[in-house]
Amino acid sequence: MELAFAFQTIIIPFGLFLIMMGLGLTLSIDDILRVIIMPKAVLIGLTGQLLLLPVIAFGIAFLLNPAPVIAIGLILLAACPGGITSNAYVFASRGDIALSVTLTSIASLFTVVTMPLLAWMALTAFTDSGEIVDVPIANMMRSLAQLTILPIILGMLTRKFKPDFAQKMVEPVRKMAIGILIMVIVANTWFSIDTLKMYFVQAGMAALVLNLTCMSVGFGLSRFAKLNINQTISITYEVGIQNLSLALVLANTLLMVPDYAAVTLVYGFIMKFTALSFMAYARKLKGLDKAEAATA
Repeated sequence: MELAFAFQTIIIPFGLFLIMMGLGLTLSIDDILRVIIMPKAVLIGLTGQLLLLPVIAFGIAFLLNPAPVIAIGLILLAACPGGITSNAYVFASRGDIALSVTLTSIASLFTVVTMPLLAWMALTAFTDSGEIVDVPIANMMRSLAQLTILPIILGMLTRKFKPDFAQKMVEPVRKMAIGILIMVIVANTWFSIDTLKMYFVQAGMAALVLNLTCMSVGFGLSRFAKLNINQTISITYEVGIQNLSLALVLANTLLMVPDYAAVTLVYGFIMKFTALSFMAYARKLKGLDKAEAATA
């Protein structure tokens, strides 16, 4: 029990703090100001992340009607858009990395408010009847601010006043954060093994449908808005790839129910295949785009 408590209250929050600080080390005020420079792309990305993602997740939960623990976990996952994983895939796919990082940072600020509200809505909608739903929204907002906004600001300040040091620290912080995230996933799988065994098919189906639907929505929105191919790649990943570390913190640390992370754990496995598949497709799109530009 002591190990589980330390896992929930120290290890997971520390991992998220490191991840967010690593993000801040790569950010500058100019990145935030890109909201003004490219408002159309940012607005579309944020709409997909903060508005459509939760709506899609609730729709999937009602349609598939899985066990309450899976339905709630699905909503919690959808409440955590973006992250270093989506940034990495955008970078590898040669998308618009500046747009990707901008969307991740701004969405992280908004989730301080949206995540507790979505958690409350999920628990209210899917908790078994007769149980009292008590979500400490104010405390969750404060904890999220300490684990997301504070480390981002610290990272940005370090980059501004100690740019050389910040540059040197980016990779070590990122590697340490990824190492902790892997450890957290392994440990969380152990703590939630009974739920995973019982509901693996339900969790897998919900995670797969959410991932494919959201990536398709991100891609479709970008094409409909006639954004360029690099922006389309970024928004597809930002809307379609969720922040696993934030979802794990929400389930384990803030709500103290590791079983809610079952969908997140399965999603983390599925997402790798869909993200890599889209990466191959994105390269074809970029090739076609270059061919059309050369013809023109």
